[in-house]
Amino acid sequence: MKISLLLTLFSLAFSEFKVGDTAPTFYTKTLDNRSFFFSDSLERNKRPIVLSFFATWCLPCRKEIPMLDTVRAKYPAIDFYLVNVSGLTQGKKVLKEDPKLVLQMVESLGTSMPVLMDKYGNTAKKYDALILPRLVVIDNKGKIAYAHTGYEEGDEKKLIEILEGFKPENK
Repeated sequence: MKISLLLTLFSLAFSEFKVGDTAPTFYTKTLDNRSFFFSDSLERNKRPIVLSFFATWCLPCRKEIPMLDTVRAKYPAIDFYLVNVSGLTQGKKVLKEDPKLVLQMVESLGTSMPVLMDKYGNTAKKYDALILPRLVVIDNKGKIAYAHTGYEEGDEKKLIEILEGFKPENK
């Protein structure tokens, strides 16, 4: 267990993913089984995007999602997506997500944010979302503006600070 934690921390420390980089594109299905091409969203909308990587078994994720809903209401010009991560390995166990449980979770949390299903964890790998929750903010030019792993009360202050920078009157 300690070795895997050290390897994870080491890989995060030397990650290729950093603020200022172009956001990796990806393809997933939505929770209601529609195709979702992230590149289309970047091209068509030209607006900031917040991605929150989560799983049903992640307790901090259950705290972060309601906070994101509250913040989302204040920033209607910013697209928010929940990315459900499946296929992560913990020890010898592969953590697979059941779409029915994902639906139950998002309904129980009262969120209406679109849910993207990262069935094999490929998108999570692109965004270094191997520890959850993982929050990534992408600016209207498709560049990574902010990334944060974990959740504690008060994290929304930094998120709001970042999002305030996208308001038209600040440009």
